[in-house]
Amino acid sequence: MFIKNDYLEREEIIILLKLSKKGKGETIKKPSNEKPPELKTVSAKQADRLIQGVVGGVVILNIALVILIASGYKPTQKVVHVSDDVTKATTNASVDWQAKVYLDGFVKRYFNFPEEEKAQEKTVKALNAYYGQPLPVISQGQVRKPSKFKNATLMRLTNDEATYKVIYSAGKTTTKTVKKGKGTAKQNIVTYHDETTMFTVPYIKAGSSYYVSDQPYFTSLQDLQANVNQIPTKTFSDVDDNKPSVKKALDKFTKSLFTAYTTDGDTLKLISDGLTLNTSEKFKSLDQSVYKAKGNTYEATVQVTMGNALGTHVENYRFIIEKQKQSYFATEFKHSLPEGKTNE
Repeated sequence: MFIKNDYLEREEIIILLKLSKKGKGETIKKPSNEKPPELKTVSAKQADRLIQGVVGGVVILNIALVILIASGYKPTQKVVHVSDDVTKATTNASVDWQAKVYLDGFVKRYFNFPEEEKAQEKTVKALNAYYGQPLPVISQGQVRKPSKFKNATLMRLTNDEATYKVIYSAGKTTTKTVKKGKGTAKQNIVTYHDETTMFTVPYIKAGSSYYVSDQPYFTSLQDLQANVNQIPTKTFSDVDDNKPSVKKALDKFTKSLFTAYTTDGDTLKLISDGLTLNTSEKFKSLDQSVYKAKGNTYEATVQVTMGNALGTHVENYRFIIEKQKQSYFATEFKHSLPEGKTNE
């Protein structure tokens, strides 16, 4: 039996490399003591054993997996598939926070306009950088007064515009004659007063970056308060028709419910579902209550007085009370009174 050592293996590699260059006129002679490499063959019996071993291993793995699942084993990693509809809804409803950060910077710089001429030139240059290119301006009658940015609230953000409610201090420059040495001199005095406006900035997203795409514009403030004719009435005009004893029992339960709501989380869990312990307030009194009977349940509408560090205030609740043998259980809480018709 012939065993090749490392030296002979390296010699074989060198010989093969030289053989590849034979076309260039090199003659290669094979050493007389070299034997051709032997090819190992696998018998049919050995092949059968190899296949049987692989199949047996797969069977054992499957049996082990069945045992693990039967014993309650669950994989620690989960693959979560999100439907296209959910992905689209999330994408459409999401806010481009990067755009907001970019536009916040522009708004702040736009309304911070200094008094000194050199500082104004620096600010104008910084503002022009947001546009990326000079915008055509036909009018030559522009006059920019000093101003100081105070705060801004983003009111609306679309794919191409952002509208802010901006509060700023507008400067008014007056010329005053003051004494200077033996003579007099003129001095500019700037006084400021607060202004509030709606300010819209057109913009475009370019890749992962942004630029202001056109001249921003101003609009008047929007009145966000709904007209009185649009507001439905809310009253306690409904009166329940429960027996006095039933009304008394329900009031007693309601008082216990709100006492537990502000003092005892364990009791709260036993008599309700939907409220979480609220130790920031204290239940003071049950001021009004209406219970409408519907089978074995009651639709409760109540007003309670709560106290906290600011004093006392009223809160409205609607919920369902279910009778359970000799006790009650409350669910489905809403912080509102039922709505009636509008005043139109």
